[in-house]
Amino acid sequence: MRLSPSTGAQPVYAEIVVDIEPLEGGTTEFEFVSLAHPLRAEFAAAVESSLRDELNSQVATRGLSSVFEGAGVRVTLTTARSHDVDSSVSAFLTVARLAVRAAIERRRRS
Repeated sequence: MRLSPSTGAQPVYAEIVVDIEPLEGGTTEFEFVSLAHPLRAEFAAAVESSLRDELNSQVATRGLSSVFEGAGVRVTLTTARSHDVDSSVSAFLTVARLAVRAAIERRRRS
């Protein structure tokens, strides 16, 4: 999922790709695989925080039991890119929420 500016807007850039899969045991695990472009600590913290918040929101509002057979979820961050000037914590908070929604929709369709 990529967040980039629209014409005339303040530049923002954040890109992540996450995989979401069922996990036995009712827990939520986060894994940041060896990234070609490591995220700054504040961006990584924003991504994990937003992923957790959005997963909790999706469970509360849409129910994930129809998507995942197990009660737990493993979230793997496989790609992350930032820009020295145009990236921000808020951009990564937003793109992480969108990435969870997109990953859940991919699981629902498969």
